[in-house]
Amino acid sequence: MESKSSSSSLPLFALFNLFLISFCRWVSSTRIFLSTFVPLLQHHQRVLDKKNNKDQQKTLTKQEDDDDVDLSREEAEMVMRSLGLFSNDDQLQEQYSAKEFSSLFEEKEASLEEVKQVFDVFDENKDGFIDAIELQRVLTILGFKQGSYLDNCLVKMSLSRAKDLRLPLMNLVRLKGSPILEQLHLEERLLRTSSDNWCIVNDGTNVPTIVMGMSGKPSQLLEVEAVMEDRIPVIKRFTGGGTVIVDKSTLFVSLICNKDDVPNVQPYPRSVMAWSGSLYDEVFKSVNGFQLRENDYVFGDRKFGGNAQSIIKNRWIHHTSFLWDYDVRNMAYLKLPSRVPQYRLERDHTDFVCRMKDYIERSDFVEKTVKAVRNQFTLKQVNLEDIDSYAKGGYLKTTRLLTMEELEEAMADTIQNT
Repeated sequence: MESKSSSSSLPLFALFNLFLISFCRWVSSTRIFLSTFVPLLQHHQRVLDKKNNKDQQKTLTKQEDDDDVDLSREEAEMVMRSLGLFSNDDQLQEQYSAKEFSSLFEEKEASLEEVKQVFDVFDENKDGFIDAIELQRVLTILGFKQGSYLDNCLVKMSLSRAKDLRLPLMNLVRLKGSPILEQLHLEERLLRTSSDNWCIVNDGTNVPTIVMGMSGKPSQLLEVEAVMEDRIPVIKRFTGGGTVIVDKSTLFVSLICNKDDVPNVQPYPRSVMAWSGSLYDEVFKSVNGFQLRENDYVFGDRKFGGNAQSIIKNRWIHHTSFLWDYDVRNMAYLKLPSRVPQYRLERDHTDFVCRMKDYIERSDFVEKTVKAVRNQFTLKQVNLEDIDSYAKGGYLKTTRLLTMEELEEAMADTIQNT
């Protein structure tokens, strides 16, 4: 058999390996699959040989040493036929060296038709989905012990999701009522110490808190006396942007991206903002009046989403506070800033902002946002307790809670400038 034919006859091995990686955490890389797959086939063959000829034990021992080097045609047939990948014996060459077998995984990117072929291997009942039982069947055929436990195979994927294999990976962290200070510390840590893409969704924060951009001045932006009297926490975050008061009714979405994984977006504020606007166009496509307007998300001419960014060498973060609802009394803690968007027209806070709940259900917004992100990335759910394995190394933490002394100084500045 010609080498060209042999190298093109088994692209399914590579695709099959990718499916295993996507379906189960315990198959963590192509190397793990290869190192398990080859000895497995050799073991099956040796067991059959021993049963057929027990008197040739010494010869078999020597043959086992030789078999560790090559993968025979019979060994490949055993699994390929079990999976129903093909039925023509001529498609396999007599023997594969370790180098030749590894080269099968160096083929060009799989076509959609090849993806469908591999998908059909799993999808035994041809319903367009791969369920746990079907995955368990394939794993058991291959001899993976994890296939014996259905809990390890609780996966369901449609063929339309197969394209995810070609999208960059993004880790998804979903929080519920996490304190905004902890969220900001997490984001700064992931931006500076992780090399992954991240989407962080926090459904509300625990207590009303004022969050300022890194260059914001409390004396110019806050009614400091009222803030101090009511003991409202004030945070300076590591990104730019304006000042907002957030609470349990605020929804937070943060996107941390590598420049190379979003190739059409330049690492500049305007480009990142335009990209985010197109992403949220998908989320709010059924809502009239949504648009990105002077760095704000608005319905008509009323703001409901404020944005802030930080851009480093090859990475950037874009995070948004969405006003699902708000307490009018909390708006009294904020002054009208000296620099405002042109479309604001000197309106006070209550006339300038609106409640997102009047336009979309809270749960719908979260799910549609995740879906919009999934259209551009392959999402992987990550639990908060697992973050340490992704973010390693030290960094200078710049997000911080303002002290009472700093607020007192701001109060003194306010009185002096009155």
